[in-house]
Amino acid sequence: MDLDLDQLSHAVLHLPVAARAELASRLLESLDAPEMDESPGAVASAWETELDRRDADLVADPTLGVPAEDVFARLEADLVARRASHETRR
Repeated sequence: MDLDLDQLSHAVLHLPVAARAELASRLLESLDAPEMDESPGAVASAWETELDRRDADLVADPTLGVPAEDVFARLEADLVARRASHETRR
């Protein structure tokens, strides 16, 4: 069977819900790269590397930083909007 992605999607979307759920589970499982080390030590090391990179970016260009007040204000506005959206769906 030689289907392109659109044909395959069309066929899959017509499967029963249980079959689509099983297929989704299998697809997600296939994305787990066995070569990735997800041990706590490896994850901590990866985060340490990422934090070092972000710190270096901020040292190189301090204008990249966002003041905490701005971050919290945006989060609060987003939360208010989400709550309002949720209320209108009821």
